[in-house]
Amino acid sequence: MSQEHTQQQNVNTSRTVSAAAREKTFIVIDGNSLMHRAFHAVPFYMKAPDGRSTNACFGFISMLLKLSEEYHPDAFICAFDQGVPEFRLKALESYKAQRPPTDPQLKEQFPMIQELLASMNVPIVQIPGWEGDDIIGTLGRRGEEAGYRMYLVTGDRDAFQLASAGVSIIATRVGVSDVMVYGPNEVRERYGIGPELVADYIALKGDPSDNIPGLPGVGEKTAAKLIQMYGSLEGIVAHKDELKPKMRQNLEEYENELFNGRIVATISRDVPIELDLTDLCFPCFEEAPVRAAFGTLGIRAQLPKILKLISDDEAEINRFEEYLPVPRRIVSGKEDTFLDEICEAALNGGTQPVAMVIDADGEITLFDDNHRLVVATSDGCAEFTGSHIAPVVARLLKETSVVVFDAKILLREVVPLDSSLPALIDPLALDGTRLFDVSLAAYLLESTRSSYTVEHLVERYLKCGVPPTGDALPSSWVEAAALLALRGPLEEALTEDGSLACYRDIDMPLVPVLVNMERTGVFLDVPRVRSLASQIHDQLEELTRKIYESAGVEFNIASPKQLATVLFEKLMLPTQKKTQRGYSTDASVLEDLSVLHPLPRLVLEYRELSKFKSTYLDTLPTMLADDHRLHTTFNQTITATGRLSSSDPNLQNIPVRSALGREIRTAFVAGSPAAHGESVEGEEWRFVSADYSQIELRLLADLSGDEGLIAAFTEGRDFHAATASRIFNIPIDELPPEIRNRAKAVNFGIVYGQQAFGLSESLSISFKEAQDMIDRYFQAYPQVRRYLDHLIEEAQTTGYAVTMFGRKRHVPELHASKPAQREAGKRVAMNHPMQGSAADIIKLAMIEVQRRLRDEGFRAEFILQVHDELDFNCPVSELERLEQMVVSVMEQVVSLKVPLVVSCSSGENWAEAH
Repeated sequence: MSQEHTQQQNVNTSRTVSAAAREKTFIVIDGNSLMHRAFHAVPFYMKAPDGRSTNACFGFISMLLKLSEEYHPDAFICAFDQGVPEFRLKALESYKAQRPPTDPQLKEQFPMIQELLASMNVPIVQIPGWEGDDIIGTLGRRGEEAGYRMYLVTGDRDAFQLASAGVSIIATRVGVSDVMVYGPNEVRERYGIGPELVADYIALKGDPSDNIPGLPGVGEKTAAKLIQMYGSLEGIVAHKDELKPKMRQNLEEYENELFNGRIVATISRDVPIELDLTDLCFPCFEEAPVRAAFGTLGIRAQLPKILKLISDDEAEINRFEEYLPVPRRIVSGKEDTFLDEICEAALNGGTQPVAMVIDADGEITLFDDNHRLVVATSDGCAEFTGSHIAPVVARLLKETSVVVFDAKILLREVVPLDSSLPALIDPLALDGTRLFDVSLAAYLLESTRSSYTVEHLVERYLKCGVPPTGDALPSSWVEAAALLALRGPLEEALTEDGSLACYRDIDMPLVPVLVNMERTGVFLDVPRVRSLASQIHDQLEELTRKIYESAGVEFNIASPKQLATVLFEKLMLPTQKKTQRGYSTDASVLEDLSVLHPLPRLVLEYRELSKFKSTYLDTLPTMLADDHRLHTTFNQTITATGRLSSSDPNLQNIPVRSALGREIRTAFVAGSPAAHGESVEGEEWRFVSADYSQIELRLLADLSGDEGLIAAFTEGRDFHAATASRIFNIPIDELPPEIRNRAKAVNFGIVYGQQAFGLSESLSISFKEAQDMIDRYFQAYPQVRRYLDHLIEEAQTTGYAVTMFGRKRHVPELHASKPAQREAGKRVAMNHPMQGSAADIIKLAMIEVQRRLRDEGFRAEFILQVHDELDFNCPVSELERLEQMVVSVMEQVVSLKVPLVVSCSSGENWAEAH
């Protein structure tokens, strides 16, 4: 095929077309390319009811929806491969011969995506003996000639040769959602050549995916430079005497291969396609076949968005109307009969729940007279504002079944985050069976999501879109109605997923416990904090002096750019990692450089002290409530493992073993709760800390069933010493301390899925030594190896890892295209059963401890939960009884093959107690 012919295909001749035709936009998709991208980008665990994988279909439809939203095309067309053109095989017999067979789980999805597209009336074009890129090239040409605006969607960079005045290439980059749009100018900007020369460029540089060999010694930059200089393959051959001897020799030897490579790389735009573009349209499909096709494959989350394409705003409101309680009433006082009617119906055996939403112009705001409470029932909606909110919430929570998005947000209305303010209800007296928290249910079903929204839940579980909101339909009314409707479907989903027990027995009963803990708070010794701040300030000033002296110049220590200049330009230290902003000065780089010069170590110390001072010492005193206590918030829906997190302030991030961590913990003190009116004159109080010992290792022993591991715990020996003795074949009483420490690192590393490289880094030993230790560990505990392998295999099959209580964590990383991501997925699959089970056990212990505190009349307060530790503020007179009760509950909350062990101690502050 001559260069002139290639260029002629791109000529955009002037034509007379109607104005209506010029306004049309078509999107043509290379189906094979997009399906391959989607298969590797979307989590593998997505399945149809019959067990077939659907992840590529899901990703494909996601891209189609995104394209529809951004470009509003008049029509979609989808092309698929059906053989290879004869001219390519003649030019290159080995064309694509090296490609591995299509993954069976992807292959089975091609008929599935075609069924979905057919239900949406999207034309599918397959021509025997032609590939998808030839079809999209032909359709692009025909559409442009008809005066249409054409967009071609593909991940194949060969398609850049198709760009022209009326044809743009939407090229997928990462996955299916990250795209770039290329017209002729963008192609020239990227390669320095026009679209008409892309096939020449590919022939020169080669294309391993198609087996196009290219010219030896020529890569992307050289290929582009040669074409820019000489214009085409013909031009390069004509000027071969100007090339370097080796390149000239290669050109003479491979000239035929180069021109054959161009033939293979050239996309045909003359495929015989019997498709009339004139009458195509999108969206123009019926609801019933779409519902049937998507329902058969179990792809429910996208269905509302698909159906929304064929409905207007009024239709969306009508679709949602069945969930929207009417009439709506504005209630401005307690005398209104609406609230009485709700409570009377509930007291008389009514089973309909009440939904409550706290709203302030789209934002949740507490203790603000401008916010409002929307209450929805099957009989209507009502709105309460200002001072009426708290009494309404209090009454409905004792008397009715309530549905909320975040129970703790609602409870804050009646249980303030400050013990000096009155609480309208006792959160510990709530009947948890009558409170349904939509966000908790959503979290258990999809623990790896970064956020949970009512809109997402409505689309997924109610199979409809949220209607547009405004003055006629306020968002808070819609949300209240949605919550009311979501309870049933979410309860069904929890049951089907096997997660209902976790919701019913662990997460939901924990809510009142957390609310009570947050309200109680912890005392802070402010003078102690200020004294520490002063000390750190002095240390920072001294460090600043040393840093300037070591650097030989003053500079902004907090500026990575200025620090890099000092390290790599003034001191001439070797550069390491490079970022977009220049050479990195992160902690790992400074650690490596610290063996060469004292400055990096000084900067590390400065950063640690500065961060500690700003995060804790400067901030904590400003966060005290009127009861002189800190009130952290415990978050239940943040971590994928099920562990609680802490915020405002984050008390779980205080370093446990560092000197700085112990210093700040001395400022968290015990004290008499005088604000409660319960103090006894002269009575002393103590900070009590109860901590699980090696809970995850004990769970590994229980879940794996390894006899040696179980024996190491049941016999009451030093577990790390017992492991060291087994690994290194040394009697326990002869073990050097460093050998025990190595075994300890292996024990904890195994639980977290650590491999030899990570262990070698943490112990500063060779990779071979680390691998040898791991091998010895699995020889000593063979059932552990079999158990961990089983966890990975099971997660690869099901798509998730699960705790002993049924808490799931989906692990899409197991089927990622990148090996590093797959290895990370394996570590998650191995660790979640232990870490997640430990989190569940601690939650169960918290629920039972709080029940015992209340039922047995303790004045001691449950104040904190940090990792594997529960903390209390306790009068000395109850100290012994509290410690016995807490240890008993924590050790007996679940029955395992090995004993759970809890250490408990007390002191005047947190540091002394831990």
